[in-house]
Amino acid sequence: MEWLKIDPGTDPRKLLELGVRLHGHRGPFLACGIRMGLLALRLLESTGFDGIEAVAETGDVPPVSCLVDGLQVSTGCTAGKGNLRIVEGGRPAARFSTDTRSVRIALRAEVAKAILEGGAGEGLVDWALAAPEEELFRWEELPSS
Repeated sequence: MEWLKIDPGTDPRKLLELGVRLHGHRGPFLACGIRMGLLALRLLESTGFDGIEAVAETGDVPPVSCLVDGLQVSTGCTAGKGNLRIVEGGRPAARFSTDTRSVRIALRAEVAKAILEGGAGEGLVDWALAAPEEELFRWEELPSS
């Protein structure tokens, strides 16, 4: 079986339309999930879909859980394939793993607060798609298991 591939350098705005088709509307947590997934692919040198797993720490309560739909679009990880799990926590963060490496990426607390206080405004979506990664996220490599 040949798997699709995702270029980690893809402009996140190109994935937003697909994300909206899956998610149902434009939202800042969706946009952040797209950016987070692309960052994970780049850090792990992955092309998505196969050979990568994601564990979202969002729980299943919107709006924080909206991040998960962005992760699906940008990494190809899905619950149906078994390489995406959602755990309770209510945190806009996720752990990503390949056979050789793992990384945890979290939305910066001040970014999450701004989104939660600012709602689903278009300005926040555009900002989340364009802001430097360091402004949006913190990340760390995790010990190999």
